[in-house]
Amino acid sequence: MIILAYDIVRLEEKLIVKEFRKRNVKLNLLNVTSYPLHFSNGFLRKATTALIRPVSMYRAFYTAVVLETNNVYTINSSETILTCGDKILAYKKLLENKLPIPETVVAFTTDSALQAYNIIGFPVIDKPPIGSWGRLVSLIESSKEGILVAEHRENLPSTQLKVHVVQEYVPTSNMDIRCLVIGDQVLGCIKRIATSGDWRSNVARGGKVEAFKLDEELVELSIKAAKAVNAEIISVDILVHPEKGYLVNEVNGVPEFKGFMKATGINVPEKIVEYVISKVKR
Repeated sequence: MIILAYDIVRLEEKLIVKEFRKRNVKLNLLNVTSYPLHFSNGFLRKATTALIRPVSMYRAFYTAVVLETNNVYTINSSETILTCGDKILAYKKLLENKLPIPETVVAFTTDSALQAYNIIGFPVIDKPPIGSWGRLVSLIESSKEGILVAEHRENLPSTQLKVHVVQEYVPTSNMDIRCLVIGDQVLGCIKRIATSGDWRSNVARGGKVEAFKLDEELVELSIKAAKAVNAEIISVDILVHPEKGYLVNEVNGVPEFKGFMKATGINVPEKIVEYVISKVKR
């Protein structure tokens, strides 16, 4: 039995379900917001494999934990989801595997954040270790702006949102590259371009997408990044530094792909379902 775990039904989940049904594969839909997850009982024990797709990182992580406790093979694993969902943990894995990232300093208070800005040198990026879609990611161009951002973050309720991941600003003409990896294969890459008036290129913020031509270095970097975090299905966000070249900016353990499909024409749900079925047969 295969489980598709989710919390919000997006276009991606609808397409995945459609692809499973096309193949007449029995699929159990698990809405983790309405069904309690038992550590040692219930229908979970009947499953062999689960595709983890909740939007919430912690829901995805804890769902994978409970399923793994029930001897269910999860794609991705709880370890991978947690690592990808926390930028500090992800950077640790990437650096351990000698993969290039932007210059990064971690700070825990307003005072240390202001020091970090000066260490990196303006302009800088300040973002919390958790979060997606470009939320709370700030481009800071002066000490005055830095004080406002750091003090605002200090007043947020979540401890993790008070943590500052301070990075060099990479001038990339407001674009980045997203590559999608399934297993040992890079399906393709897209260029994400920020809308006018915004420097963030997230598709969720209205960023435009174009297919991006793969090169050998990009393929190698994407696969190494996936392996560094033990991911089976992952998107890798890459910046192009004018001097340093490709830098891995983020990894996503529950990747969205509607923008990728629009730009490339690649049937991502088909590839995902084929991969999941191949793991079940093993």
